[in-house]
Amino acid sequence: MLADLTRFSGIIEDTGTGAIWASVLLRVPAARRDHRQRGLCIAVAAAAAAMTLRIGAVSKAVDFVTHDPHMTQLAMHLFGAFSAVVVLDLLLVVTGGGPPRKRLHLISAALLLSLVVFDATAPAHTQDTVAPHGAPLPSLEFWLTLLGMHLVSDSACVIVCWRYSRRSAKGPSRTSLALFGLGTAFAGLFWVGYLIYIPVRSPRIPALLSLAMGLHGLLRAASIGVPTLLDARRAVDEVRTLHRLWPLWRDLVEVVPSVALYKPRNHLWEAIWPQGPRHLIIYRRLVEIRDAILVLREYVPADRAPTHELSSPDSFRGDAHALALMLREARRAKLAGEPPHTDPARLVHSGGTDVAAETEFLVQVATAYRYPMAPPTSRKPVAMPSESG
Repeated sequence: MLADLTRFSGIIEDTGTGAIWASVLLRVPAARRDHRQRGLCIAVAAAAAAMTLRIGAVSKAVDFVTHDPHMTQLAMHLFGAFSAVVVLDLLLVVTGGGPPRKRLHLISAALLLSLVVFDATAPAHTQDTVAPHGAPLPSLEFWLTLLGMHLVSDSACVIVCWRYSRRSAKGPSRTSLALFGLGTAFAGLFWVGYLIYIPVRSPRIPALLSLAMGLHGLLRAASIGVPTLLDARRAVDEVRTLHRLWPLWRDLVEVVPSVALYKPRNHLWEAIWPQGPRHLIIYRRLVEIRDAILVLREYVPADRAPTHELSSPDSFRGDAHALALMLREARRAKLAGEPPHTDPARLVHSGGTDVAAETEFLVQVATAYRYPMAPPTSRKPVAMPSESG
């Protein structure tokens, strides 16, 4: 029974370690732009490093290189303690409360140094661990200092995550905070278990500690993964929108180049390596398309363009289809060198009252422009983009 529990716990811990590394690596691009996420990634990466050194195969490989198992275990504990310090520092930044950060940094540096001093001044030893029998190595003071650092950090983190998740509106932020707090709670249970193990030395406790550490890794990875998945989904949607707007934007900018803020780039290169945030590029494309439409309206006779607004969502695709056909005709006329009409079409509507609605409408226009033979779904007259902008 104990062997099965140990094996299962080991699998969970190894899985949690891999998951937490994957979540950190996926979050690095966003962390480069946000100092709070950067601090979170550093804290989680340090914890992941400590978890990695707990894996038997990894610690044996490091021992083979260093020829000093004791140094491997000391590095593991220092990584974990450093992670606790970074979490506390991040909490001060997020909440704006607690002691000054400079004081925290000084105290933390002193505690980290004390761990090294306790290890260096202890009697000769080959491990930094609590064995099933005998005194804790390198010393009880070392372990109480380490446990205290982790328990203070984990307790504060759980309280802050719980408090802020309750205040947050329902959604990804609340879920992410709750998962991170729950993962930290399991980390706290891990260190409470160590505190109990020192005097008790029950053989079941190490297996439970491994299980708690694995659940900590899985939950923290999930908490970081929530915003990562949302960012990935948003990026895919933005690339799709840029792709759908591209044929219409390209053709309009070709005949009205003055509306383009920047010289057009290769479409695929723009999607893979955009010049700035994609949502701003989409907004700029919308503005440029609307500006081009306002110029091309001069090539549409007034008696061939309607002057009323979009009347209902049912006319959405039909209006987009009609506008696309008009743009094709106006573009042809301008390329053919035909003069503008003295009484051009008056445009009164943009297809929506906000950016999201306008984006949807112009995407429909771009689709209809690309596939002009597709029949409209509505017989209602077209609604044209507004001159007012």
